[in-house]
Amino acid sequence: MPRDLVEVACRWVDALEQADVPAANAVSGLGGWDPGPWIAESWRPNVDELAGSDRTVSGARQVNDHMVRVVLDGNRGQAFVSVVLDQAAKVVGTSVDSDEQDGRFWVVVGCPEEQADELRAFYMMLTHGRIGAGEGRMRPPRWRDPAHPPQIHLDVLVADLEAAERAVLEHGATKLEDFPGWRVYADPVGHPFCLYPGLTEPTDRLGTLARVVIDCADPLPLARFWGGVLDMPRTVEDSPDRIVIARDDERLPMIALQRVPNYQPPRWPDPAYPPQMHFDVGFDDRAEKERLALALGGTLLPPQGGSCPVYADPAGHPFCLCYKGE
Repeated sequence: MPRDLVEVACRWVDALEQADVPAANAVSGLGGWDPGPWIAESWRPNVDELAGSDRTVSGARQVNDHMVRVVLDGNRGQAFVSVVLDQAAKVVGTSVDSDEQDGRFWVVVGCPEEQADELRAFYMMLTHGRIGAGEGRMRPPRWRDPAHPPQIHLDVLVADLEAAERAVLEHGATKLEDFPGWRVYADPVGHPFCLYPGLTEPTDRLGTLARVVIDCADPLPLARFWGGVLDMPRTVEDSPDRIVIARDDERLPMIALQRVPNYQPPRWPDPAYPPQMHFDVGFDDRAEKERLALALGGTLLPPQGGSCPVYADPAGHPFCLCYKGE
């Protein structure tokens, strides 16, 4: 691989910052892909939120033989950009984070191919990041139907519950149930999510992903597993039926492990028993985390053609272990 990876990564980041599609294509290894919509819909909102305006590159370093980390400084803070390059030193992946900590994850929500754009737009409206749409055959969940379980659902903090309800309903959600203190909805595909009041931090987003709630038969082994894989050593809620874990700094989102009566795990890759959602987890050293996941009770699953290996947690939920930016 050529030695000027840092230079290529900086050229890529500069092209994204300038929204210069020809310059981005000149260093991209994703032939035929138009980065313009991604720059407008993902890159710019995420970097704006983390770093603000008046951004400059304050540092860049080669992390390993195929990844460079570029730091953008702005009037709001910093954005850490992980750029993945192939053997020809062409860019094949990018992620944006608020720091360099390993274990940041995307939640990939399952949906039919024809609804993928709608679902991406819905979650971009709701949280502006770290939630994507995974296309494929699936059987959607049904609220309170144990034969069609959600497997995983999302808890979202909002500043104004009434305004948030109006927004999600206008964008295709359905209200499912009203509880004292929170409300349950289904996204346009049918995945349930909860809105909670209490968002106080300044943000341009409607909501912030507070917790990813994972169904299981026993929360304890799952808490140990995800606490190790995601480096979430803090327990912020602990009961026989529910455990919530977090990073040391308690930065959101947290992970909640929730006991479900007669829990039925997903069956990878059977579309009749879908995972409904899965994690794409990014690391600088994927091999180390693969060993850790297996040691903590994870299982390597048969490949299905993606670029990242697929594992199952001890409750059977699939997840992908990736390099940051893949």
